Amino acid sequence: MQAYLEPAGFPTRQYAVKDKIRQRTIEAYKLETNLMKKIIALAVAAVVAAPAMADLTIGASARYQMDNGSSDMTGGTTNRVQVSFAGSSTAESGMFVSTAATLQLDNSAGVARDGDNAVTIGNSAANVVLGAFEPAGAFSSGADQFQVGGLAGFEGALRAREADNVGLNVTAVEGLTLQISTNVSSQDDIRTVIGYDFGAFAASAGFTSADAAADEGYSVTASTTVGGVAVAASYGENDANDSSMNINASYMGFGLAFQNDETAGVEQDEVYGSYAVANAAGLEGLTVTVGAGSADGADDKYGVRLDYAF
Repeated sequence: MQAYLEPAGFPTRQYAVKDKIRQRTIEAYKLETNLMKKIIALAVAAVVAAPAMADLTIGASARYQMDNGSSDMTGGTTNRVQVSFAGSSTAESGMFVSTAATLQLDNSAGVARDGDNAVTIGNSAANVVLGAFEPAGAFSSGADQFQVGGLAGFEGALRAREADNVGLNVTAVEGLTLQISTNVSSQDDIRTVIGYDFGAFAASAGFTSADAAADEGYSVTASTTVGGVAVAASYGENDANDSSMNINASYMGFGLAFQNDETAGVEQDEVYGSYAVANAAGLEGLTVTVGAGSADGADDKYGVRLDYAF
């Protein structure tokens, strides 16, 4: 089991383009990864005659969510089509260079937004990733499609994605993952995330050094599997005493989570859950998720989400 979300550039992601749907369920992750590895590149290579590309992958996915927390029951920033490209080349020495890029098209007319766009150079023991990517984190929110939110706590800073990132990934020791990253445009933060898979359970810790108290802090996560149920517990806190705590579990498409956020001395408790059906109605690549969430001081949220990877 992974100690935290696999950071950009790790060897197991060299040849895959992962749409960040954030379903966080084991079934959805496996489905998505397998579908995005389709060898569409063979047809493309025949047309553009790409010369020496060792591996080229093209994939896409579509998302549409309807819930009562959005105007007209649909979420303008949630719904979109994403196109993904990835290419890599590996030398006999084991050195490789790879790149991955995503382009997100949401349901606002004429709007296109960039996703992850990064280049990775290195080998299986250590590599450097450059560009726009989401740094590794040590906080798990579980299957959060129907998270109500309200208070940011420290979770928002933990999961931030920025452009102009630089990250060093080290996997030389079996079971150990390490990423040190910074943002070269701001040059005021350094994030270190280290995780280890002990076999029976996995643990990770993240530390961020930054000029702003709201961005500087730490987080820890521990996860295990009990009777086939994946369980994770996370806690994060910054120097401004904002904090986030989450306990979540998933099993056979079911996901349930409890989260507590505190910002400026104000606390909010939240419970949310969902059930995802992969290959719904026998349609390959279609995942249908129904879910709901409830939080202190906020309206309950419920709805359905469609994800189609192709």
